[in-house]
Amino acid sequence: MPGALARLLRSRYYVGGSLVVTLALLLGVALTSLVTLGYWTPTFMRPQSSLIITGPGVSSNGGIQVFALGAVVHPGVYALAAGAREHDLIDAAGGLLADADLTRIDLAAPLADGQEVYFPLVGEQVPLTLGGKLDINVASPADLHNALGLSLVIADHIVAYRAAHGPFTAVSQLLLVPITRTTYDRIKDLITV
Repeated sequence: MPGALARLLRSRYYVGGSLVVTLALLLGVALTSLVTLGYWTPTFMRPQSSLIITGPGVSSNGGIQVFALGAVVHPGVYALAAGAREHDLIDAAGGLLADADLTRIDLAAPLADGQEVYFPLVGEQVPLTLGGKLDINVASPADLHNALGLSLVIADHIVAYRAAHGPFTAVSQLLLVPITRTTYDRIKDLITV
């Protein structure tokens, strides 16, 4: 047995493997020392800048950013304090236009970071792609298919259910049509009653 152990220790595989392990340990110790002493910081550990550019010469270090569209004097992205409401966004955007539809604007609605808010004009149908919600009580099967990406079969079932049971009183009633929970979760924020 001692002869086999001696041959193994002299073998080039053992020597090469030992050299690789030793170099890896030395590299690990060196990198740990550099990080510990503050000479080097991996990218994922470096502090990220929180500077947010929101317009010409305007910056923010916190809060939320909301995109105002439609019937406001100055549409655009605005940096607001966390907890801001739609009336704060309207003020930041220079106010509403004279023909804005106040009956469809919830001035007290809370805002979230990255939200897009469309302020409609009187009589304007808000496009779904601009933040409008599709009314499932008046939508045709083609509207449901084109705006929400539902199959024509499911769209027909929704309209048939509405005709048989009357208008929907809650978005969640779509589950009674029935539609799958996956489909419901995908479209629930895009529709209204």
